[in-house]
Amino acid sequence: MSETGQPATPVATQSPPATHSIPSTTEKSQGSSVNSQVSQTSAKSKNSPKSQTIQFVSFISRNDKPLYIQSFGLVSSTSSESDSSSSPSFDAENANKFLKYNFLSHMALDIFSSPASLSMREQQSHSAEAASGVLLLFIQDEIAVYGYETNNGLKVVVGISNSPSISESNSHRNIKNLFLDIQKCYLRTICNPFNNLGSDVDINENETILQTPTFDTNIKRIVNRWNEL
Repeated sequence: MSETGQPATPVATQSPPATHSIPSTTEKSQGSSVNSQVSQTSAKSKNSPKSQTIQFVSFISRNDKPLYIQSFGLVSSTSSESDSSSSPSFDAENANKFLKYNFLSHMALDIFSSPASLSMREQQSHSAEAASGVLLLFIQDEIAVYGYETNNGLKVVVGISNSPSISESNSHRNIKNLFLDIQKCYLRTICNPFNNLGSDVDINENETILQTPTFDTNIKRIVNRWNEL
């Protein structure tokens, strides 16, 4: 009761406001640093190219006639980042790469037909590739171009992205097996009895026997298997 005789009015009590912990400047910087490292790692994993991937495979006849070339380092227009407006740039980039690989194939042919190939064989005589007939012809624009000449004069040229990340012994063994698989694929194609080109056609000089979807698929299968090693 108050002094006036009236009942006292109860005083409403207020609960203290809820408090939320505010991260310190150090915690913020650590969190942003972790997020930055994660984003950088994911970006590197997406953008970093696979080490030592095959860029092209070509065949040249014993009379120095280009028979076949297939490129594998081209940009895919079906990428999620591509759209209809960017397709011309993809076409231009692929055209430039294809011309580049053709140029590298002709450079390899010049080395094969020059006296420099003999000295190159002597210099690389102790390497594992040269022991199997495979020569490192040159390195141009970060592409190592290897060549192999069969007994009947056929030249097989393979361009591989130059990377030191694979051990030397493993690389030698893989490159040797790669050329063996490619040569077997070629022999199976030209020795196919169903390829009836006529008796007056030299199968070693005829490029149409290799310009087939089946041969393309078989070469691509060999390349994909090698790239996954």
